Amino acid sequence: MRVRRSVLVALVLVALTGSLVACTSETPGLAGASSNTPTTSGNGGGPFSETETPGSTTPSSAAAGPLANMQACALLTTADVTPLGATGPGEEFDTSKESRGCTYQKSGSFTVGASIFDTLGIKDVTDRGTLKPLTVGSHEAVQGMSGGLCAIAIKTGETSRVEATGQTNADAQKSCELAHQVAEILEKKLPR
Repeated sequence: MRVRRSVLVALVLVALTGSLVACTSETPGLAGASSNTPTTSGNGGGPFSETETPGSTTPSSAAAGPLANMQACALLTTADVTPLGATGPGEEFDTSKESRGCTYQKSGSFTVGASIFDTLGIKDVTDRGTLKPLTVGSHEAVQGMSGGLCAIAIKTGETSRVEATGQTNADAQKSCELAHQVAEILEKKLPR
């Protein structure tokens, strides 16, 4: 059973990586359709891409975020996702040195998750699609889509963020509804 979940998580990560689009060199954190493709600093497992722009903080020079010592499955627990219909235990993963994440699923229906980025803030998020600025509780955030995955990046500091994700089999609206539910759960646990 554990092997099957690990394979599923790996397949989801491969699908996410394949569905990422090129970054833009326009203002960090804003959507753009530029043909310029800057150097990316990694996708960290979320649907967003990060770009290194003049004046932005790179992971090597940024201070660790307020959740630096927390595991993603401690931030988003089985008890948190059970009311959504997902089951646990969550699958922890590290996709890069910039982030660590945790996913839960409802077999054949959807996947939800959380990722912690200690050295990349929401200003580092760029996406060729439309990024939607929003507020989750008292935190600044942006929402984006990549393939069927909806993600909400929540600011935890100038150079850190948490991402809430939701993905269904073919329903973008439902994916974003799930991501919003996860974002609301996470936001209540974030430092003010």
